[in-house]
This record gives sequence, C-alpha cells and structure tokens, in this order.
Amino acid sequence: MNRKEEALFIRVSLVPVITFGENEHYQQYKNWISNQWVWGRSIVGYLPLRHPVTTVVGKPIHVNQIIDPSQTDIDQLHDQYLQAVEQLYNTNKANYGFENVKLEII
Repeated sequence: MNRKEEALFIRVSLVPVITFGENEHYQQYKNWISNQWVWGRSIVGYLPLRHPVTTVVGKPIHVNQIIDPSQTDIDQLHDQYLQAVEQLYNTNKANYGFENVKLEII
C-alpha cells in the first residue's frame, strides 16, 4: 500500500464529552404574555450569568472504518456513543452539583 492509499484509511475515534454548568448561564421565567422570558446579566444586551462550566472528556471509542456502513452499523455506533455519554454524566454529576438532575438527550 502506498502513501496515497494509506491516507484514505485514516482512523479516528469518537470521544464522549459532556459539559456541566452551561444551562445555568441563563434563567427562564414563565409569564403570561410570551410564555417565558430568558434572563441573564444585562449591560449592553444580554450577557450570561456567571457560573462555572466544566467539560469532562471520556475514553475514546475506537471506530473501525467501514467503506459502506449499513444503517445498523451507524445505529450501533450511535448507541455506543450515547451510552458512553450517559455513563460519563452519571459518574461525574455529583462532583459538579447535578446529582438530582436527570440527563435528557433529545
């Protein structure tokens, strides 16, 4: 295999990542006019509230290259990634004050 052919077979890994504290930059308030307000700090426009943000990086998921993946192959890898993100969240949520918050992946 020459270098040009090798370049076609570059392997990458999926890395599960979750960030704690992003949603706390703005607060939502319900009202009777527009059903909700988004509130942050305001000097000129809307600025986020000050709140620590921590990103946690999980173990890489090694992916075998498939030239023509089936939908089943894609679904299995997607499920594996989502399980890794959920495990990362459950392992770390108490460290960052989210022990009572349920992870919701939409």
